[in-house]
Amino acid sequence: MEMKTLKQFTSIGALTLLSLLVTRPINAQGKLDLGNRYQINKDGSFIQFKTTMAGFPVIRGSISTYQATIYYDPNDVSKSSATLRIGSDGFTTSHDKRDIELQGAAFLNTAKFPAIWFQGDKVKETAGGFDLTGNLNIKNIVKEVTINMNKPTVMRGAMNGQDMMMASGTLKFNRKDFDLGTSGPWGANPMLGNEVEIEFNFMGFSYTLQYLKGLYVKQVNGRDHAVGAVYRETKANGLQKGMAKFEALMKDKAYSGDNWLSNAANIGWILLVDKMGKEAVAFFEMALKQNPNHTVSLLRIGDAYTVAGQYDYALRHFKKERSLPARARFTHIPEMIKKLGGDFTLKNMK
Repeated sequence: MEMKTLKQFTSIGALTLLSLLVTRPINAQGKLDLGNRYQINKDGSFIQFKTTMAGFPVIRGSISTYQATIYYDPNDVSKSSATLRIGSDGFTTSHDKRDIELQGAAFLNTAKFPAIWFQGDKVKETAGGFDLTGNLNIKNIVKEVTINMNKPTVMRGAMNGQDMMMASGTLKFNRKDFDLGTSGPWGANPMLGNEVEIEFNFMGFSYTLQYLKGLYVKQVNGRDHAVGAVYRETKANGLQKGMAKFEALMKDKAYSGDNWLSNAANIGWILLVDKMGKEAVAFFEMALKQNPNHTVSLLRIGDAYTVAGQYDYALRHFKKERSLPARARFTHIPEMIKKLGGDFTLKNMK
């Protein structure tokens, strides 16, 4: 990397970054347990829905566009919560004419309301799992609903060192509560059932330090991976030494082909998962100094501030993140705003 770019990376400086971290915590509940947060992987997941016509369950379909985050600690189910975002244009019944109607103004009105959100954190244990109650936002109408969850299965280190969770459940609601098919010819049609049932089966992963060390703490082409080398230096000797190592490697011809923007973000990532929040913030800020729109850093720096105990900065960032394109968002943003004591309703989310 050219020296002028190195200056762009390091001009903010370690001491300046550390000075940003002097602020007042909002509350003691802001601690972030990354080990029990699972981001849903769509490769092993599905969402289906169904309703009735003339009393028969003949209208069935699937949902192709969604993101979800689940917090689940098998040792304390009461701490469970979930946030789900569904792209309203992802509903399909494999029938073109019916799907056009479903996504039109009388039902989902996808042109005006691109997303459906659920965020829940009220837990009641059941014989087979737990009920999770929260708010569902469809067409900017927010109602309290309950998801019936089966007891999730957690497998530590199951996928290349990542923790894996399998979770399934159902959600039922009355379509009329959300202005779905209540006007025009559908509003007077007694044949269409009122209850909509959504069934899901999610596979989620929680990134672990073991997994990230496997990616970065290793040899590549006869040299240490830059991310692993800087991580180890920072962990052993502190942030300033870690940044000095970062600068030295950028000047090293052996690392001339590296993408140092990605390196900075990935150093922040492994430090974050290792609960080194202040150090992670410094490297994410370094990446954002180079590229203020770097999506990975934007999405993770709020978590880093939370791990660092700098809840004011974390809350400010999570609120700002709501302006990011929906496809770039992490679905845990509503949960984090609530956890940090911020004023929030699901109507804030689009």
